[in-house]
Amino acid sequence: MVPVPRWWLERSRAERFDITLRWPLYALSCGELLLAALITVGQRNLHLPGAVLFLVVVTAHTAANVFLLRAAISRYLTGAPVDGRLIAVSTALTLAGLLAADLAFPGFGWGGEAELHIPVSIALIGALLFTLTPMLRWVPLLGVVLAGAAVTGVWSLQVGPAIAYVSWAAFIVFTCRVSVWTLSLGWEIDRSRAVSAQLAIAEERLRFARDLHDTLGHNLSLVAVRSELAAALATRGDATAADQMLDVRQIAHDSLREMRAVVSGYRATDLASELAGAQSVLRSAGVNCRVIGDGATLPPATQAALGWVVREGTTNVIQHSNATACKIELDLSMGDVIFLRMENDGVAAPSDQPKAAEGGTGIAGLRERLGSLGGTLTVAAPPGRFILVVQLPVAR
Repeated sequence: MVPVPRWWLERSRAERFDITLRWPLYALSCGELLLAALITVGQRNLHLPGAVLFLVVVTAHTAANVFLLRAAISRYLTGAPVDGRLIAVSTALTLAGLLAADLAFPGFGWGGEAELHIPVSIALIGALLFTLTPMLRWVPLLGVVLAGAAVTGVWSLQVGPAIAYVSWAAFIVFTCRVSVWTLSLGWEIDRSRAVSAQLAIAEERLRFARDLHDTLGHNLSLVAVRSELAAALATRGDATAADQMLDVRQIAHDSLREMRAVVSGYRATDLASELAGAQSVLRSAGVNCRVIGDGATLPPATQAALGWVVREGTTNVIQHSNATACKIELDLSMGDVIFLRMENDGVAAPSDQPKAAEGGTGIAGLRERLGSLGGTLTVAAPPGRFILVVQLPVAR
């Protein structure tokens, strides 16, 4: 098995997709140098100084086109401006390459050989068109194609090279345009994935806020009313004011207990809800989540503890990986001991793996929470994956 390079693993999925589409375009743009070399080698009557000059100009033209193509793709994706000097340099080198070809190849003059005009036009004018394609709209792009065909036809004084150039130009324009459009679509999907994850987190925060409001809203209103009543009774010297304040104290204690239950995730929360929530959040983030097993028959205390594991593991998948798949598996075959296993792919590097955070959160916090119930938590990080395994005695 060939090991995956570290620099590739450290890239996000969108960056990998960008590389697989962008660099072939650069390679295709550099193909003009190979074509120019093949043209030069295939000529019998060749002026050596002119041929050297032709290859030098084509080399410079290739380098300029790669920089221009990079800027053109950035303009297509982000709207960033393109330096006009890059366009001017590439255009000037295109004309210089045609003149150098006239010096190098005797058959490339006015009305020269069609077999020579076609590859030279494709190598020089076609390469310039290829780099301009991402930055031009369809009407200007059509104008550039027709201008290149006109130059080819006038230089060769033949219709055949112009038609051949137009055919090749249509192919390279289509190839480049579709590639950059697909590239932009990949980045758009990545942005949508990030927005979906943020919306899922916002929805969870709204649910949490709603629970707090439902739990504390009524009680705090009751505290305010009872306190005002106790103050009024105390002003009149009524002995029942003390009873009212005792009721206020009891309501405050009840509210504190209910708030702790909400914050701890124990209020009306079971393992099935946490598993369903994990699937929803991960799918919104573009991660295919599969759940195996059902913990509905487990005691509430066990479900609550495993629910914390599922919640924290889901957060780690979203924040610390570029995962495409996650599997959550419950194993109840041991009877008195339950195993929970969470596995995901797309872990970029050891520095990006879930860390034990301070303050009772993260992996360390889970170990402390499970340790108080006699459970254990282990993690493993084989290449490109992260595995979390929990072993917990079933509470009775």
